[in-house]
Amino acid sequence: MRRAKRMTLALGTVCLVGALAALGVAGCAPQTTQPAEKDAAPAKADATVPTTFLPAVIELEDGTKVQRTPDETVEQNTLDGGYSYFLQSEETIAEAPYNTTFLHANERGCNSCHEDLASTLNNMQWSHVDLSNGYGIQVTVQMCKDCHTFGYGYMANQHSFGSLIHGIHQDTAQDIDCWSCHVGTDPAEGMQLWDEAKFTQLRGIRAVSDIDAQFSYDQDKITPNDALFDFDWLYYDNDFMRHEKTAENAETDQETFDTWTVALSGAVQNESTRTLPELVDAFGTENVTATLHCTLDSIGGPLIQNCEYTGIPLKKMLDEAGVASDAAALQILSSDGFVEVMDIKKAETTLIGLQVNGETLPWDQGYPAVLVAPGAAAPAWVKEVSDIVVLTEEEAKAYQEWNGWPKENVGAGNSYLDYYAPGSWPFVTDSTQFVNKPSTAIFDFQNGQIIKVGEPYEFIGYATAYDETIAALEFSMDGGISWKRFDTPNVTNAKWVIWHFTYTPQEETAYVLSVRAITDTGRVSDEPVEVMFNAKSAI
Repeated sequence: MRRAKRMTLALGTVCLVGALAALGVAGCAPQTTQPAEKDAAPAKADATVPTTFLPAVIELEDGTKVQRTPDETVEQNTLDGGYSYFLQSEETIAEAPYNTTFLHANERGCNSCHEDLASTLNNMQWSHVDLSNGYGIQVTVQMCKDCHTFGYGYMANQHSFGSLIHGIHQDTAQDIDCWSCHVGTDPAEGMQLWDEAKFTQLRGIRAVSDIDAQFSYDQDKITPNDALFDFDWLYYDNDFMRHEKTAENAETDQETFDTWTVALSGAVQNESTRTLPELVDAFGTENVTATLHCTLDSIGGPLIQNCEYTGIPLKKMLDEAGVASDAAALQILSSDGFVEVMDIKKAETTLIGLQVNGETLPWDQGYPAVLVAPGAAAPAWVKEVSDIVVLTEEEAKAYQEWNGWPKENVGAGNSYLDYYAPGSWPFVTDSTQFVNKPSTAIFDFQNGQIIKVGEPYEFIGYATAYDETIAALEFSMDGGISWKRFDTPNVTNAKWVIWHFTYTPQEETAYVLSVRAITDTGRVSDEPVEVMFNAKSAI
């Protein structure tokens, strides 16, 4: 199998170039370097290299230069490395580069209209989860597809993203056409998105099968408080309260903290209800560094944070209460009735969190108390936690624990769980497949970014797997034909793995880096994260 399979859609599904312009986003004319009339011949005048057909180079606000279409030489290379041939002269490249003259690559894909898809989404008339982030993670159409293809219990419409985006683009039809978004080369694959297929279509990309690179990893990176994420969905009363308090930039009040109670009940010998100050007096506080990762975060997505939390140790509370021998799970409730369940084994390191990175929890993080559950996905991190109920093994069968985003269970019945997996605690089986477990992402890098040839460049990113542990990272530079594995021993699933991959490009050309993660159970990322970069002698 040459490359990890990506999701593809039939004609009439997804078309995200110029995304969401009709919902109040500014116009959608592609960032073109082509003549105004597409059929016009390139002007030859007295210039030896007509700039109308050169790949577009964009300089971002921070000075980073991005070239989304590779340069070409007389030696025509492609990512699959299967065949290279030589053109007769440099004039052919100067006058009619394949990528821009025939493929019109400068005018295709989401970024031909939108430099930053996160900003595009934030400018919609309808609110969207804020995907802007402090990690420099570039939002891509693959992330949109991951989230909007199937999410039973989260989305009102399933498999409807293509209809939505095509409908939105009705008002921009004068600026774009089907091929601005799609590729229709392979009949076996149907209509594909340009942004997913482009690396196999473009020329000027050098495949590297024997990667010479340096690798290291750690788990030390802390997300600062001004970069914390909040899904901000409005379902329950406390969701609306947090949204309002955050919008007003309201200060947290001491009275709420002093009078807030947490009740412990269920399969225990001694039930109790105490205020937060009483719990601190009884059990003290401890610190733990843990990763909070949204269950619906896409592969390579930004809905993640790794912080140091200070809080009341739940294990001490359970020890005092006397847990029943057949206890299997914890039911965690917010004061507005929101409820989630997690395996009681995770209580060993769980806190009732009061502070994040040494500061009082802000409203959007669950002030005055949030369950901090290392090794558990975001649903277990219940905000405004008010009740913890210990469930027996028999009682736990009625619930499920979300540790990753399970794929759709095709041909399922009508119950909530049937759409994902068999309905038994904790419902994840060896055959369960996940959209985003394990996941990996690349920090502070733009697709098409220009770096210096002959100089080492350090790519940095994260890898996580919720309740499983990252065992290795793998890298490919030949489109997934071969993979270079680097093991990550002695890491914990409580925190993300920060990987460092240093590569020195030896030739002035374009390359594609693909990254995937592997867990201790053998799970492999459902799809790799891919980014193209251009190595040049002058930036």
